This record gives sequence, C-alpha cells and structure tokens, in this order.
Amino acid sequence: MTGGDIDFEAVLRDIDEEVRARRASGDFPAEMERELDRLFAQYVPVATSADDLGGLIAAAQRASFIDPEPPTTASRIPGVAVLKTAEQKLLGWYFRFLAQQVTAFAHVSSQALETLAKRVDALAASTQGAQVALEREVRRLDALPPADLGDAVEIAATHLTGATGRVLVVEAGDGALVRSLAGIDVDVYGIEPSVERATALAADGLDVRDDAALLHLHSVAPGSLGGLALCGCIDRLPLDGQLELADLAAEVVAPGAPVVVLGRSPDAWGRLNPVEADLAPGRPLRAATWAHLLTHRGFTDVLIDDGDESYAVRARRPG
Repeated sequence: MTGGDIDFEAVLRDIDEEVRARRASGDFPAEMERELDRLFAQYVPVATSADDLGGLIAAAQRASFIDPEPPTTASRIPGVAVLKTAEQKLLGWYFRFLAQQVTAFAHVSSQALETLAKRVDALAASTQGAQVALEREVRRLDALPPADLGDAVEIAATHLTGATGRVLVVEAGDGALVRSLAGIDVDVYGIEPSVERATALAADGLDVRDDAALLHLHSVAPGSLGGLALCGCIDRLPLDGQLELADLAAEVVAPGAPVVVLGRSPDAWGRLNPVEADLAPGRPLRAATWAHLLTHRGFTDVLIDDGDESYAVRARRPG
C-alpha cells in the first residue's frame, strides 16, 4: 500500500476478522456489544434520505429488536450496580414478556412496510408520472421555449374580453395572452413555472408570478376569478392532473365567468415540440374531450375553435 492508494475493502475485511476473533475469545462480552449497538443507534443518525424508502425500511427493521436486558454497568454511586443487577433478575421475566410483544409487532410492521414498498415500486415503474428519474427530467422542460399557440391566443383574448373581475392565465408562457388581455384593460395576471420566464415577464411590466398550475389554483379562493385561461400545462400534465384542472376551474371561477382552454392538437404536438412530447408524463387531450369535461362539470355555452395545430375551447360557468 503506497501513498494515497488505500484498499478500504481490505481494511474492512481485516477489521471484521479481528472482531470475530476477539468475540470468539470472549474479549467482547454480549452485554458490551448490546450497549454499543444501543449507543450507536441513539447518537448516530440513520444514514439514508427521506426519499430512500428501502433504506428507511431497513433502518426500521434494524431498530425493531427490543433488548429485554437493560444495561447494568457500574455506577459512581456505591451499590447502584448491585441494585440494577438485582432488579434485572427480579423483573427479567417481565422485561422479556414486553420486549417479545413489542419486537413481534415491530417486525410484522416492518415486513408490512416492505411489502407495501415493493408494490409502490411496481406501481411507480408502470406509472410514467410517478417515476423519480422522469420527474427530475420533466423539471428541465421549463427551459424549453414556450409553445406558440398562434391564432388561439387571439381567440382566447376575444372570449375573455369584458370579463368582470380578476382573470388568471395558467400558464403565461411567452406572455402573449397576458400582454394581449392587459392591452384591452382586462384585470389579468398569470403564473409561470419557469422562474426565468416569470422574472423576465415581470421585468417587462406584466403581472406574472412564479408558481405551478395545480399548486396555485388550490390557493385561489372559490368563485373569486372573473375568468380563467388554461394553456401550456394542459398539454403535458398526466391525465389525473388534467382532470384536476377541470375540477379546479369549476371551483375558482365566479358564476357567469368564462373559462378558455388553449391546447395543442395531439396530432401536431410531437411534430412541433418533439422533446416535450417524448418526456412529458402526459399528452394533450383533444378539444372535444375538454368540451366534454367542462360540460360534465356544469359549464354551459361550450364552444370549440379547432385549428390545425392548436385549439381553443370556451365555456361559461352558469350565473
């Protein structure tokens, strides 16, 4: 072994062999090892992260054993060690009785968690939106250029003209719809998940905040919006997220307020933005599907403007 070339595996093997030899010779009493294990578990944090479910379950399994024999090490107070030994002999049966039950419960619980973890892993492997690696990659999609919805922006602005009350644009994207509505004196603000784009749009004088679609809509008071435009996120959210958007739209807009959905045509989406189409956990719904979702949530006056590459679906909450 030279310089900084240290074979750590060989060192660990040597340590293990030495420990086994010392234990066999009686140098390491069982009580001392139990006390060391207890102190290690008490003062050394579990070396795993909150996202490491397997590591957390393994730690729970290691901690599931309850030692029925409390330490009787020497004390500075005369006679205490003898008293502890006497108490252990008198109450040992009781400690063992309790420890056996608690250990059995902890073991069964950790086994149940392990079984549940395996099922969760299997579910995550088969559910695209639940995969951790994909979730990390999807965050990077915010760096891609926002979708150009073309004429659908003008159509949406027409549908939202004259809206009374605050109008929300989810998501702002390149700011075209927010800018268009602000130009006709609509009280409008937008949210945008890309911090860079939100900051740039705010610096340009637009009321755009950095926030995620579903998270922000959950914070909006019921019936407080005079209008709502959904775009961008509706193309890439998984199906459950798209359904949740429809539910929240019915909740946050005031009676009589318009809701406009601006989406990509599913046939054109992959051609226009292949990276987002490949990596997004969800796919765009068709205009007729959004019309169906809004209708079944009580919206009326549903109108579809269906173009070659994008579409706009307008609906109104009954007043």
